[in-house]
Amino acid sequence: MQYFGQLLSFVGPAYAVGFLAMCFWWRWWLLVPAGILAAVLAKIEFASVNASDGAGAAFGIILVVFVMIGAASGFAASGIVLIGRTAQLQALRAVFVLPVVFVLGFGSYFAVTWSQQKTREARYRPPAAACLDNLHPARIADVDIALPVAPGLLLYGDGMYGDHYLLWSNPDARAFCNEADGGSATLKSVVFMLDGSPARREMETKRPFCSRLHPEYPWAEMACHLIPTDVIPDKPVKMTVSVKASGFDPSARERDAMLKNRAIVASDGLRTYRSKNDIYLQRPDGYFAQCYDHRSKSQPWLSCTATEELSDKLVISYEFRSTAELFINQSAAVAASARAIFNSLKR
Repeated sequence: MQYFGQLLSFVGPAYAVGFLAMCFWWRWWLLVPAGILAAVLAKIEFASVNASDGAGAAFGIILVVFVMIGAASGFAASGIVLIGRTAQLQALRAVFVLPVVFVLGFGSYFAVTWSQQKTREARYRPPAAACLDNLHPARIADVDIALPVAPGLLLYGDGMYGDHYLLWSNPDARAFCNEADGGSATLKSVVFMLDGSPARREMETKRPFCSRLHPEYPWAEMACHLIPTDVIPDKPVKMTVSVKASGFDPSARERDAMLKNRAIVASDGLRTYRSKNDIYLQRPDGYFAQCYDHRSKSQPWLSCTATEELSDKLVISYEFRSTAELFINQSAAVAASARAIFNSLKR
């Protein structure tokens, strides 16, 4: 209550100045030009204050906003009085209109702010416990899967507009649960984002999913904990399983780019192809990945991407960390983990 009183004493005079400046123009030929002039001045002043910096900028913006609200309320009051005079309505006399519009205009800001806050709270409220705790059926190509509401999961629907669901977002989680539990969740891609910025990870890991162990999911630990930058995990840091387009070779372009360059063959059979900033590493069995060398102390590894056919209808693409020395064994372990990650979702 004390805070509200302080707020009123701060913004009330600004609102009153704007209101009094516009509430006594009781001629149309005066009111319209005055309103246009007030709008232009308000726009110029708001732009000036908004472009300023420093500790007082926020207070200046608040004052200008309430002057603008007051002026708009005063303009409306003058207009109502003029309408009342034209129609000879006693209820719209200035003595009644001005105090009513003054109060309603001032309260409109707080009413709108309160409504926006409640709307925001309703939109971002946590999903129901059943949504957070249960598995939700979906289908990708000809494979039936069951999905938890877990951090790091991004889903793309097969609708015309490419609906997508960030399962760490409350609105998206609710929407997906409603669609999946209604039996109509058909997907074209399932994305595991197991690495990311600390800020995003902190937000995601507040999900109930991360409050308990999940030995059934080989990706759960990485989804709930940020991977240190000096660690090279034996699992993908990002993985996508998507529906394969008919007759499409998902790795043809990368293979063609790789083979345009001369190979450097190591003693263990690892072939290295360099193309500008990209490095292609190929195992003796033909498996290859496109990699990027960060040349950074904070990222002392290669960022590699490999794409394979998971079935005749599905493609799996995954990103992982490796080095030239580890690549042969590391890539084999990551490829197996990538398939295990997707298999953990199958029903």
